[in-house]
Amino acid sequence: MSRFKIRNMREDDIEIIYKNLHLDFVNKYFKNNKEKKKIHDNHSEWYKTHISSFDYLIYIFEDEEANFVAMTSYEILEDTAKINIYLNKDYRNKGYSQEILSESIDKFLNDNKNIKTLKACILEENLASKKIFENLSFIYDKKEICRDELEYLIYKKTIII
Repeated sequence: MSRFKIRNMREDDIEIIYKNLHLDFVNKYFKNNKEKKKIHDNHSEWYKTHISSFDYLIYIFEDEEANFVAMTSYEILEDTAKINIYLNKDYRNKGYSQEILSESIDKFLNDNKNIKTLKACILEENLASKKIFENLSFIYDKKEICRDELEYLIYKKTIII
């Protein structure tokens, strides 16, 4: 039994997700305030659109007091799903990421039997994420420039039925 509650994301989660997960990234990589506002607005619209999309699935993890712990998301591309995990910084370095990711993958695959491959895009500097995905049998595939124009390491896991 997990120490965290897992549920589907709701629209009222958008601001807390932005504050806890995206704001530090935006402040690190973007310096212009106008650009930052545009990114915030784009994030809000993206989440609103994708919460109800059949091509995306977003899970929220909360502790027993309903505090936001983490978010995992899946972009479904036919028989492949691109997976992301974002952990609230207050819960980092406590050994929760692998447990959360594993539980999320199990739930996702149980609900999406057609998925044959999981794909993770990880910034090269993110050593913790690389280790977690490797511990869950993801294998490094290649480097790739993604939509945000940053270079990521691509890790893949083949699902064996």
